[in-house]
Amino acid sequence: MKTKTVIPFLLISLLLAAFVAPLASSFPDGLEKVAEVLGFDHRALGDPILSSPLPDYAIPGLEGNPASTSIAGVIGTLICFFVPFGFYILRKK
Repeated sequence: MKTKTVIPFLLISLLLAAFVAPLASSFPDGLEKVAEVLGFDHRALGDPILSSPLPDYAIPGLEGNPASTSIAGVIGTLICFFVPFGFYILRKK
């Protein structure tokens, strides 16, 4: 894996996450919409085992702020980059 190749793609991904994430729809996704329409959304299981560190793609305490959504998008992008990269490094050794 060449750094000259990876870094530009990571930077493009981070820019997209920062500027496109706030434009995402606030409406429920397809599965949630179908559950609402068909009336079985109330049958969802109780409390989740783990809670999300960034619920609804927002920083807790800054909900509704577009910057919060941008930061959450950047954090998610970094996690999606560094977790596989970490496995790659471990496998390479």
